[in-house]
Amino acid sequence: MVKSHLRSVLSRYAAAVLSVLAALLITLEAKTLFSTTFYGLFLCAVMFSAWYGGLLPGLAATVLSVLAFDYYFIPPIRSLNLTSAELVHLIVFVSVALFITYLNSKRAHAEEALRKSRDDLEAQVQERTTKLHQLSGRLLHLQDEERRRIARELHETIAQSLVVLKMDLSVLAKSKQSLPIPAQEALQEATALAQECMREARTLSYLLHPPLLDEVGLSAALRWYVDGFARRSGIETELQMPSDIGRLSQEVETTVFRIVQECLTNIHRHSASATAKVRIARLATDVVLEVQDDGCGMPETAIVSTMNLGATLGVGIAGIRERVQELGGHLEIKSHNGGTTIKVVLRPREEAA
Repeated sequence: MVKSHLRSVLSRYAAAVLSVLAALLITLEAKTLFSTTFYGLFLCAVMFSAWYGGLLPGLAATVLSVLAFDYYFIPPIRSLNLTSAELVHLIVFVSVALFITYLNSKRAHAEEALRKSRDDLEAQVQERTTKLHQLSGRLLHLQDEERRRIARELHETIAQSLVVLKMDLSVLAKSKQSLPIPAQEALQEATALAQECMREARTLSYLLHPPLLDEVGLSAALRWYVDGFARRSGIETELQMPSDIGRLSQEVETTVFRIVQECLTNIHRHSASATAKVRIARLATDVVLEVQDDGCGMPETAIVSTMNLGATLGVGIAGIRERVQELGGHLEIKSHNGGTTIKVVLRPREEAA
């Protein structure tokens, strides 16, 4: 750092010396042309030195210029003695040179202040972007925790209450022959409705957070979800996932599951695709996920807007983006008239470290 600063200072003063030397050599070679206007070249040297090096190199160039043309061009030649007339010329030159140096110095200070202000602004933007990412990650974590809580509440309250209701209806059904025909029909409908509500509550609970994800792992949870999605949506869905992928961290497994869930939901809602493919691979340190459809594709403007940091959190691809960024991963979207491919590369924290 010190050497770099010293090198920068020396280069500025070297520029001042070389510019004055160049003005001197040119003037000496063309004495007849510059016999009365040799001040001009030295002023150019001062201007260049002040522009390139700042205030002190500009002052150094001014002093060197005064010594050079006093010694070589002002009678008596090769002497530093001055007449009163030449002294006036010299004072005018020094005044102009100092004014030029001052203006260049002010310009340099203004540019430095502008650069510092820009750097400070960029630092603030970077800091706030980092805080926004941290906040987004925290919100996603809270969202997943809330889904777990709601899923647990559904299972332990509503689903269990429906089970009790169905059992009570089953008890009534044993003596339904003693009931009037309308009551028997109502009992049968109530039993069927209770059974349907149980299935819906269980499905909703599992979609919010499948217990398989915590108990068995990502592979079983995804196969359950993909099979259920194919039945519900009518979209032929293929899952390609190695059987020996093993267990990942809870954070990674939840992220992959939610991304697949979001992608397939988008395919069902927006793509008009008849098929969908989900591919998952575990490389040396990365988990690679691809979700592909053969639908209508996504407009380029939609991809750009959702990939933008200002896009709304948790909506479609914006939510996927936030999850990927939280794990320091990479998101890539390729879309055309023949479909869309979303590729995600995640590097688990414990492996990335």
